[in-house]
Amino acid sequence: MGNINNISHVYRGLLERSRAFASFKEEELNIIYSDISQYLSTNDIIFDPMSGCGGGMVYFGRKGYRTINIELNPPSYYWQILINPKNTQAIIEIINELRKTKNTFPNIKEAFSLSDNLFSEVAIKHIKALFELILDNSKDNKSLATALLLPFVSRFANYVKSPTNITHFKQGGLCSYSGWKQDFDSYLEFLSNRLSNDLISYKQKEHFNMMADILQVKLSKKYRFFVTSPPYPNYRDYSKLFKIENFVLDNIILKNKTDFEMMIGSNNVSGKTFGEIHSEKANKFVSELLIKADKLKAKNKKSCSDIKTYYYPYFAQYFYNIQEAYIKLDSMLTDNAIGYIVVNDNITRDIIVPVGASICDIFNNMGYDTVDLDTAQISHYGNIGRAATRMNSKHTRHIIKVWKTK
Repeated sequence: MGNINNISHVYRGLLERSRAFASFKEEELNIIYSDISQYLSTNDIIFDPMSGCGGGMVYFGRKGYRTINIELNPPSYYWQILINPKNTQAIIEIINELRKTKNTFPNIKEAFSLSDNLFSEVAIKHIKALFELILDNSKDNKSLATALLLPFVSRFANYVKSPTNITHFKQGGLCSYSGWKQDFDSYLEFLSNRLSNDLISYKQKEHFNMMADILQVKLSKKYRFFVTSPPYPNYRDYSKLFKIENFVLDNIILKNKTDFEMMIGSNNVSGKTFGEIHSEKANKFVSELLIKADKLKAKNKKSCSDIKTYYYPYFAQYFYNIQEAYIKLDSMLTDNAIGYIVVNDNITRDIIVPVGASICDIFNNMGYDTVDLDTAQISHYGNIGRAATRMNSKHTRHIIKVWKTK
C-alpha cells in the first residue's frame, strides 16, 4: 500500500483511522446504536444536520441504514463525497485511469518555492493543471474530481507545522516539489485500497450529502431519527483547521467564497451580534464569565479585557447559534422524533462550559424529553504526542438522547 506521509495530518487520520478531530468515536456510536436500534426499521433514514466528515454515514451505512448528511464546511463535505459508497466505483475507475497514465501528470520545472503566501504562483498554476487532468479522467464530474484532489493539495502548500499544537500551522515557508508524482501515485494507491476494502463492509449504499448551512436549508420531507455532534466551543475552528483546502476551493477550483466566520465555533467575534439565549444554563455561564472579568479588573486588566472583548461575545454567540440551529432542526423532524447528540463540556477560564446541559435546556424548551445516556471524562491533546493534563484540557463527553413528547 502507498505511503501517505506527505499528506496533512488531518487527511492521514481520515485515511488511516477514518477519524479527524471531534469526529464520532466508534464506541460512542455503539452506545447510540444499542438504544436507537430498538426503534429502527429497515427503511428508516438517519439524519445528521452537522455531519462533519461523515462518520455517522459510514457507521450506519455498515449497519444497513440510509443517511442524510448536511455539512457547512466544504472540505468536510467533499470528504463525505469521497467516502460515500455510491461513489466508490466511479472514484476507483478515475484512480485507475490516472495511475495508468502517470506520464501525463503535469510537470513542475521548479524544485522548490519559498513564499510568504500559502501557495506560490507555481503551485497555484500546477494545482489548476492537476485538477484539469483529474477532471478529464472523471468524465467532467467536478464534484468527484474536487473530492479526489483536495486531500493532496497541502503537498504544494508553503506552510510550517506548529511544534506545539497539532491543529495550527504558520502560513509561508519552503515547499519542495521533489518527488510529488510518486507521492500523488502513493496517495491514489492508498485511497483506492481503502475505498475498495470499505465498500465490502457497507450493507446500505444509499446516502445523500448536502453542503449547506442548516439555518438556510429547506427539505422536502421530515425525519424521525437524527444523530449528530455540533462543533465544540473554543476548541477546533474548522475554517482554520482546513485553511489550506478552503483556499484551494475558494481561489482555484470553485472560486466561490464561503463566509467561514459565520460557521458555528469560528473564533472570529468582530462585528458579530447575537440574540436572546433561552437556556438557563448557558445564561448562567456567560454571566459567570462577566463576574470573573469584574473580579480580575483590579489585579489583571489584560485577563479582564480578554474575557469582555473575546470570551464573553464568543460564547454568547456560540450558544445562540446552537440554539437557533436546533430550533431549525426541530422544524425538520416528525412529531415522534428521536435524536442523539454527542457533545463535550470543556473548560475556559477555569469555568465549565455547560454545552450538554444547555442543549438539554434547548430541547426541553421545544417540548422534548432529554436524558444523558452516557458520560465520560476525557483529556484532549495539546502538544504533539502528549496528552494535556492542565485543568482546561479536561472535558466531559455527553451522549444525550432527546425525544418529542406529544
